[in-house]
Amino acid sequence: MRIGIRLGGAMFGVVAALYGATARADATERVVAVPLGGSLEAREGEHYYGVYIPTRFGGVLTVKSTDGTVEEIKGPNGAIRSNGQEVGVDQQGWFTFKVAGAKKRYKVETKFVQTAQSAKKPWNFYYWPTKADSLHEPWAGGNARVDTLQLQGDDVWLAAPGGYIAPGQDIIMAGRNGILETSPAAGDDATWFPNLYDDLFWMGPDKTLFQTPSPLLKYDQLFGTSARIWEAVNTQNHDISRWPGHCLGGAVASIRFNDPVPAPGTGMTKDELRALYAELGENHLNHRIGDYATDIPAGPPRPGPDPTDWKVSRVHAMLETHIRGERIALLSNMRAFPPRGSEAEVWNQAIYKYVAEYKSIPGRGPRAVMISIDLHANTGSSLNGQDEKDRIVKYEYSLVYGLDGRVDETNPAAADWISVGGEALFAPLNVMVVLESQWSGHNPYVTLENVLSLDLANGGAANPRFAGKPPEFLPVAQYEAGRSLPGVGGTMFAGAPSGANAGAGAPGYDGSPATARRGSFFGFFRGR
Repeated sequence: MRIGIRLGGAMFGVVAALYGATARADATERVVAVPLGGSLEAREGEHYYGVYIPTRFGGVLTVKSTDGTVEEIKGPNGAIRSNGQEVGVDQQGWFTFKVAGAKKRYKVETKFVQTAQSAKKPWNFYYWPTKADSLHEPWAGGNARVDTLQLQGDDVWLAAPGGYIAPGQDIIMAGRNGILETSPAAGDDATWFPNLYDDLFWMGPDKTLFQTPSPLLKYDQLFGTSARIWEAVNTQNHDISRWPGHCLGGAVASIRFNDPVPAPGTGMTKDELRALYAELGENHLNHRIGDYATDIPAGPPRPGPDPTDWKVSRVHAMLETHIRGERIALLSNMRAFPPRGSEAEVWNQAIYKYVAEYKSIPGRGPRAVMISIDLHANTGSSLNGQDEKDRIVKYEYSLVYGLDGRVDETNPAAADWISVGGEALFAPLNVMVVLESQWSGHNPYVTLENVLSLDLANGGAANPRFAGKPPEFLPVAQYEAGRSLPGVGGTMFAGAPSGANAGAGAPGYDGSPATARRGSFFGFFRGR
């Protein structure tokens, strides 16, 4: 651990002359300093003690004694506090208390915990990757050979038929229309990824038909647009080493908007409506940032000097000032999850809560503290009611406060970002306040006015159009067959569709036995 500079001299095991506190307690008795988050052993008799609270943003101070009673807890303003309750804002400084009635030797200890939560809790979302659906070699138990020999629709070959293939490697991906139309032969496998441009159903390798989220297809049929095919043509990702998606849009929307409630006449699910907001927000040029900590080295943080140390004071100042002080959530790229994530991965989420425990550092002044903090962010992996728990990241760091009760950012060399744990491998790339946004994503067909009209939680109740019965939605192959597609060129599905995933009920559907099933499509995620 970095020792840094000494602030006001050592405070442990000595009798501190805290004149202001002494005047409030006893005109002649001196006050013994107790380390914040620490203890003094083998005490005897009735005494006054003092503990220093470095932050102006408050927290809960708890004092315990193994014998006798703790009395007269007073802060810098002289007001008596209740033990184990909030100390209040702008109360940085010395707190005094008395231990009375002890009949034997005792230990006195203190604990200080600061909890913060935004007034509005950001909702959970799904990041909607642009990765195309694919046929691939099984991850385990395969024969290392491409067994599928025939391509259907406009799907795209990625490996030679009959050739060698490594475990898990993609063989065929969806083509320009975004719909995987080829069924895997025995020996190969298929994976569905939730995309904004999905059809109403997906046919699994075992001929089971799964009902899938299809936000843009439904949006098109409600508003007569071509948003789905525009998304498939312009954003579909065939690079299997990259996983771009809509986590920026989802995270910012979760901070700004109420959790969507689809109007009954829309036929949309909550996940699908959240997806439309994610599309609207997925344009980094449309968000105006206020206060920030950016370009934070990945680390990972470790004890002693490392590049992350220079940013930790700024990061903690952001958390205290905005989540604790202003009660607003912060946007952050929190980087990868354990155990195998890389520092280049992007996971934009909304940090809305933290619990921080403060402890004094032996040998340094009372304004130098060690902080263990649990950050809570919403999840970007929530779909169909699954994975609803917070992402919890644990950091430990030491830093110094100024006399004004704010983090001292003038001397970053005195700070040490010691560790990262929980659901993170690295320091975050950034922590930011989003001041305002222009809600216009890359897809020109998805507009804020249309999306709000679908949503009872954000103004849609005033629109009588979606108060009645929802429409009967058509699968992609029927809805887009022969349609002119502005901004795309030509038509999609101009003839009769073919292939396993052309859509149940669509012209050309092969009639293979299929059982429609809702809510179980998570079995088709494969680990990457």
